[in-house]
Amino acid sequence: MKNYILYTFLGLSTIFLFNSCEDAIDLDLGTPNVQIVIDAVINQTTDTQWIYISKSNAYLNQGQASGYKIDSVVGIVDTATRVFHEFKYLGDGKYFFVPPAANTFTSGQTYQFLMIDKNNTYVSQSKLNTPTTIDSLVFKFEPNGSFGGGKGNYLTLWAKDKPGVGDYYWIKLFRNDSFQSRASDIRIAADNSFSPGGDGDGDLFIVPIRSNLTSRPYLDTERARVEVHTITPEMFAYLNLIVTQLQNVGLFAVPPANVPTNIVCINNPNNKVVGFFCMTGKVDSGTVFVK
Repeated sequence: MKNYILYTFLGLSTIFLFNSCEDAIDLDLGTPNVQIVIDAVINQTTDTQWIYISKSNAYLNQGQASGYKIDSVVGIVDTATRVFHEFKYLGDGKYFFVPPAANTFTSGQTYQFLMIDKNNTYVSQSKLNTPTTIDSLVFKFEPNGSFGGGKGNYLTLWAKDKPGVGDYYWIKLFRNDSFQSRASDIRIAADNSFSPGGDGDGDLFIVPIRSNLTSRPYLDTERARVEVHTITPEMFAYLNLIVTQLQNVGLFAVPPANVPTNIVCINNPNNKVVGFFCMTGKVDSGTVFVK
């Protein structure tokens, strides 16, 4: 009888303990500090170039960030010729520029981002690095699956790092013309590998980079395209931090924080923005079909 009473007491104590862990807690994070968000990744092609400007959301607000129209002007300055390429406003925070010629943005040159808004001047600077080359993008049926995925059609990117130590790349995947932008889809490389060192300088991208391009196999009716952007070391570090923040979950997660930007307000350094500016050397695989 004593054992029965003891077990009953322990059982009820356990129930009350776990129920107490389920109580809702209301957090007061205070008034959010709304900041301008700038996404300015510009390449050397004659494709229409875009700059996206928005306002940040509060941390617990899962809604879409609202586009922001600046007060004055936004564009790119060629530091060699002093030519200013103004980006026109399309709406919803989107600004565009159509390069008039193939050499409008030239590899090896340095360019500056310039934005003037409400008496504040924001600037940044980036070198445009030479693009690499792509040999081919191919599908292959893997009966045993690949990188944890089930059997099906998987992509392989046959491309090499440029000769010379210290090249950095952002490999962007498009599935059925839709850019894959989740944290698990961000593919970056230092020379032909994941980290700087130059041991594989000038070689093919290693297998986990060239073949691990998607988390699930492609259906027979699907298509894919890959862009390889040669980026700056600063952009490589920025994307690494982005992935860390987006995957910052679990028992040992650290407090979230804004990823540092390379854009500054020159008249008021305390006026902070978020986002990044980078000139990239872009090469495109072209669209490939499973069958």
